Amino acid sequence: MNMVEFIMYHYVRDLKNSQFPKIKGLDYQDFLDQIKFLKKEYNILSIEEFLNSDFDQNKKNCILTFDDGYVDHYDFVFPTLLNNNIKGSFFSPVDTIQKNVLLDVNLIHLVLSSENETKILKRLIFHYNKIRDDNPPIENYISSINTECRYDTKTTVIIKRLLQLVLPFGIRSKICRLLLEDFVEESEETLSKLFYLSQKNIKEMISNGMHFGSHGKSHLWFSSLNRKNQEVEIKSSINFLSSLYDKEFDLTMCYPYGDFNEDTLSLLKKYNFKLALTTIPNTYNKENYNLFEIPRWDTNDYYPKKN
Repeated sequence: MNMVEFIMYHYVRDLKNSQFPKIKGLDYQDFLDQIKFLKKEYNILSIEEFLNSDFDQNKKNCILTFDDGYVDHYDFVFPTLLNNNIKGSFFSPVDTIQKNVLLDVNLIHLVLSSENETKILKRLIFHYNKIRDDNPPIENYISSINTECRYDTKTTVIIKRLLQLVLPFGIRSKICRLLLEDFVEESEETLSKLFYLSQKNIKEMISNGMHFGSHGKSHLWFSSLNRKNQEVEIKSSINFLSSLYDKEFDLTMCYPYGDFNEDTLSLLKKYNFKLALTTIPNTYNKENYNLFEIPRWDTNDYYPKKN
């Protein structure tokens, strides 16, 4: 059979009672229900068991992966995994742990959870037109965006792509913070402390058998970077992980946004990474996928599914 389903998680929290109840995430009770379902239907592997082929390949197997280094993963996920004797795999960008800054991707999540998407897009366009300098009209960028998405509306995809990738970096980062000021009351420093794991959290999780891998330094689209800057992102994450582990560990990568290119693959092999995870929705088998292009299903693809 030799098939493994990698499952991707981001926010896992008590949504109704959280500070931002409209942020897109998995409610904690649904997570608990899903863990019960997965334990019944699957053999839940660790990354290490997968790499060592230390599992029954004739059974249904899955691996749980958690992106972006949210404090949710310590407060809700970690105790649940411990109670169920499950080893999860976590991927934290370096800057979320070492600096009091919010990643642009999380700034965007906060803004989208705080206001109507049409109003946000109008305000985004307003800010762009004020600071665009000699850059093209924003309509040129919008027309280049593929708006197909499994979970977001067309308008939300446009907002995300403009602010994550399509607009020039300096401009899009500035607009993210202007939108945060427009629609969210708390400061970026305050929010960063509410959002992310601490090094103390991570070390405790590692000491209890959880796996931590690379998610880059700054959570950037690798294909938007030249080889030199990709290497900075990868080496910074290796140094960070080495400071957390007190023993040898397997280097693994979870591509930010699932994005990579040939330079990325070459660098991962140069630094002896064992595997890398994408966001391609599919089941891994070694006949169709290599270890540096492992597909993952979303948590929403499993019980209890949401319409």
